[in-house]
Amino acid sequence: MDLISIGDKVRFLNDVGGGTVVKILPKNQIVVRDDNDFEYPIPAAEVVVVEKTKENSKQQFKEIANNIVENIKENFKDNIKKVEGTIIPKPKIEIKKDQKTEYMFAFIRNYDDKFDGFDCYLVNDSNYFVFYHIVLRGENGFEKIDTETLEPNTKILVGQLTRDQINNSKEIIIQSILYDNPHCTYHEMLERRIKITPIKFFQEHTFVDNDFFDEKAYIFELLKEDLGLGNSIKTQKEFEEQIARKDEAEEDNSHRYQKRKQPETIEVDLHINKLIDSVIGLSNAEILNIQLQTFHKTMTDAIMNKAEKVVLIHGIGNGTLKNAIRESLEKQYKLPYEDASFREYGFGATMVIMR
Repeated sequence: MDLISIGDKVRFLNDVGGGTVVKILPKNQIVVRDDNDFEYPIPAAEVVVVEKTKENSKQQFKEIANNIVENIKENFKDNIKKVEGTIIPKPKIEIKKDQKTEYMFAFIRNYDDKFDGFDCYLVNDSNYFVFYHIVLRGENGFEKIDTETLEPNTKILVGQLTRDQINNSKEIIIQSILYDNPHCTYHEMLERRIKITPIKFFQEHTFVDNDFFDEKAYIFELLKEDLGLGNSIKTQKEFEEQIARKDEAEEDNSHRYQKRKQPETIEVDLHINKLIDSVIGLSNAEILNIQLQTFHKTMTDAIMNKAEKVVLIHGIGNGTLKNAIRESLEKQYKLPYEDASFREYGFGATMVIMR
């Protein structure tokens, strides 16, 4: 496969369309901007270069050279690594004096004009090295997120999941081998399955202050071992029970406080002429995509603001937008809906009942 550079024009392998590479990300990820100026993070392996950029700036050359050097560093596993004539010693590993083990998976909200989703981290607060393999299970099968080795007492960004991936996925599966703890020579292999409940990812109380990130995070404790102190999480059953207790505690605590005044209804008009100034040059698929993006943003705002109802004005038309919205409400958000008031909206609106 050709080395991908900023400015290359690429075509998607598993989807229709393509665009121009505007950013190179870690973990062999790239950002592609399409003809409508939408930007998508995507694995480099899922695109093919159809036109190389004519630019050959020093900055691009430097980025390519740095990528090559980093790949060389990753592929060498000796005690020392020789890169471009320089001897680079292996970094000193931090070892804790205690034998406590906490191994966690964390989500951090990442939302701006270019990306809407979550950064995914593994946190290894232990003296073990961890070799991990992470996959995402969706309706159409499995998708690899990352495979790597995590050093003791470190954290690592393993990937990013978009809002659509969260809405369309069933679970995250994390397989881990723990080894080389100076106080222990063997540990059973771990497999943890994190069930994805989309609505929880857009509730403010799900994300909490913690010792590992400056931002609030949605954290799952995959393994916890306090030798001699109990309170351990060592099996998948204990992991699921811990999540259930956490959910129950959150539900109980919600009744201890006086409810804030909540917006009763959020209303949005999804007619395309209400969303953009002109549709000249846009295909039907591109218009539908703009309308669905507004729909998803509205649902996120409704969840975050604890709205009671959402009215989606989609019109009658040929029913494509209406069907897409209702399918998403059933499969992704799992929320009940009904036809909105005929007196106020006619036949062209859907009202969502927020739980």
